[in-house]
Amino acid sequence: MLKCFWISFRLRMAYRINSILYALRQIPLVKKVILVTLYGNTILKNIITCIALLWELLSIFINKGLYVLVFVFVPVFFISNDTKILMILNILFFLTIAGAISNNTMFDPTKDKYYAMILMRMDARKYTLTNYLYNMFKILLGMGVSLACLRFFFNIPFYICVLIPVYIIFSKTISATFSLYQFEKKGQVRNENSPVFKVWAGIIICWILAYAGLFLRMYLPFYVYIGAMLTACIVGLFLSRYVWMYEKYKEMYRILLQNTPLDMQAIMKDAQAKNITDAIKMDETITSDKTGYAYFNDLFVKRHKKILWRYSKKLSLIIIGVALVIGIGELFFDEVGMIVQKFVLDYLPYFIFILYSFNSSKSVVQAMFYNCDHSMLTYSFYRRPEVILSLFRLRLRSLILINLFPAVALAIGLDVLLALSGSDESLLVYLIVFICIISTSIFFSIHYLTCYYLLQPYNEFTETKSATYSLVMSLTYGICFAFIYLHMSTYVFGTIMTIFSLVYIAISYRLVYKKAGQTFRLRR
Repeated sequence: MLKCFWISFRLRMAYRINSILYALRQIPLVKKVILVTLYGNTILKNIITCIALLWELLSIFINKGLYVLVFVFVPVFFISNDTKILMILNILFFLTIAGAISNNTMFDPTKDKYYAMILMRMDARKYTLTNYLYNMFKILLGMGVSLACLRFFFNIPFYICVLIPVYIIFSKTISATFSLYQFEKKGQVRNENSPVFKVWAGIIICWILAYAGLFLRMYLPFYVYIGAMLTACIVGLFLSRYVWMYEKYKEMYRILLQNTPLDMQAIMKDAQAKNITDAIKMDETITSDKTGYAYFNDLFVKRHKKILWRYSKKLSLIIIGVALVIGIGELFFDEVGMIVQKFVLDYLPYFIFILYSFNSSKSVVQAMFYNCDHSMLTYSFYRRPEVILSLFRLRLRSLILINLFPAVALAIGLDVLLALSGSDESLLVYLIVFICIISTSIFFSIHYLTCYYLLQPYNEFTETKSATYSLVMSLTYGICFAFIYLHMSTYVFGTIMTIFSLVYIAISYRLVYKKAGQTFRLRR
């Protein structure tokens, strides 16, 4: 068992090391330093191995730490002290159920499993069990440390910090046992990348139940949470023998991993092409009265209207629905109005992260690439600076308009909710809140399109192959996430975001004109 785990661990590290080297070579300045011949350099590989091992260790705490921070600490921070423990238990109890039915590494068809069990013919049972135990150990350690840190802010009993990680492990064991039993009796293979409708429904229900207490102020009794968790631990411990003695891992993975990585890319490309083709309007009567590249862009937007606008319209309706529910809550509960006032007036920068999460620019840009640019980039005229700048300007206008629908819904919704809360703020505050939300939405539209033109990251399979692009996107996420903890005057923050967006569009416009002719190309 230990030998099998060590081989699989080294295989995963080798895959990660080569991925790091490949990613580094995609960065323009670093590429000249790290040559292809350095892939076999022992010293360099040892350095990167240390980095990979360090990241493996840190990721145990970073992943679970962020999970506890975002999904537990932040929501609980806004409620009264007498119900904090119950809210923490409620969130973790239901989110664990959602994670058990939707996130189990045993049924995730990753490349390292394909390499190990299909190409290298490693023992499927030993490989699965050792790696499963390793992942459970990471959960136990990561969640245990994260919940121990949470004790510094909330008075959580120590035994709960121990019970919850154990409850998570055995909940996943129960879910794994059920899936293995389904394969043994019915031949149904669970695939984490293709969840069925029942799984999605269960996830949605669990998330609603997890956070319903924030608004309803209703929880199960304390002993019910503890009793249910202990029961799950006992049942999971009993069923772990079934997982350990299971003999059909090899047959299961033959089906789960029946396609090679290259086959999977081709299948995904074909499926993506079919889905996109079905969504495109092929009506020949669709036309435009514009000329030149404006005609080209207008025709593209009209024929791909379903792809480009579908998410924006749905998100706008969801925002309106949530605003209505909160507005009704304000009419009947004074506490809801107080929360709205505090959130809008003191935590306006929080909406930077919300707008980042909801912004559809990345998917729209992918649609532009897949349905247009990956073919047009084979022509040299399409990469001339004047052509690039012309299409950039037209696309930016379209992208801003697409993202403005949900942004306007959110901006108006916040102002209406603030008014219903009984706030006595001046009309200038309402105007600044509105302008701040709109200018932030415009910024993200500019940002994604500029990064697309300057760093064009996609290959023919619409896979991201640019380490620089991934780094910029990661930094964008990190900065937006940091805004959650920024407290700033509504006047100051709104003014800064508006000016920043105007300056950013001027800089982006200049950079695209100067550099996009060299960078806007199809990656191989």
